[in-house]
Amino acid sequence: MFEISFLVKYSEIETVLNKLISIGFSSTYYDAPYEVTVDSNGYGFYEKENEFINLKVYPESENIEECSKFIDEIKEVLDIKENITLAELKEDNWQHPFEPVDLNNGWIIAEPSVVGENAKKINFESQGSFGTGLHETTQDLLRYILEEDFSGLILLDLGTGSGILSIAAGLKNAKHIVALDIRDVTSEVLHNSHLNNIKNIEVVVADVTSKDLGVNNNFDVVFINIGGDETLSSMELINRVIKTNGRLFISGLVEWSSDKIYEELNAQGYNLIKKTKTNEWVTMVLKKEN
Repeated sequence: MFEISFLVKYSEIETVLNKLISIGFSSTYYDAPYEVTVDSNGYGFYEKENEFINLKVYPESENIEECSKFIDEIKEVLDIKENITLAELKEDNWQHPFEPVDLNNGWIIAEPSVVGENAKKINFESQGSFGTGLHETTQDLLRYILEEDFSGLILLDLGTGSGILSIAAGLKNAKHIVALDIRDVTSEVLHNSHLNNIKNIEVVVADVTSKDLGVNNNFDVVFINIGGDETLSSMELINRVIKTNGRLFISGLVEWSSDKIYEELNAQGYNLIKKTKTNEWVTMVLKKEN
């Protein structure tokens, strides 16, 4: 496998990619330059439009002479005068193994081939090109979920992502789980749920902040791990579908705004059952009283 790489101004990346596609190069990779910011909702970022990035192109050829000709084509269509690098990749690193995660509660998250000695295991295979990690917020929610017995209960997982929270709930005997995300994550969620013999997860593609998602069930438990402002934006939906005495598991909150978020939720009839903090991230379990 060969890799062609060259510098591109980030503000021009979309134009460059479209030109590459027009001459048959659709497999590319780059790291977007960005600056991390801090606000009341946690962390954000802005993209550095004027920076140069290293764009990598992966031609569908194993022949070095042919790849050298591809460089001439790229230089012509992009009007590049600078050097373009050609390198042979000795190892296919598109898919790194998912490193086991110890939740320090008797459970681990690992690929099926990993044997968990003296530990219960959530089987998980990363479906991302370069693998994924588990954020503190996800781990804290998982620890709370794995303490529970959801027998007979119907759950809603808002912003499900990989589906790991839904899978954990399935392992803790949930009757039915609706896993919702703005992206179509159906294949990833169902792949990993099947690795755990979980067959009662229904994946829905929708925006969690939308007022009408076509989700009409009444839920005993709701999970949401997408940030404080996003949680508040989702409360109209949550209040419509959560049962009285239902429980709301929230994470993705930051310590400098979590009290304010809780005050707003408390005013909507939610009382705190328990909470935890890892670094600056806060996780809560609340009960809907009325």
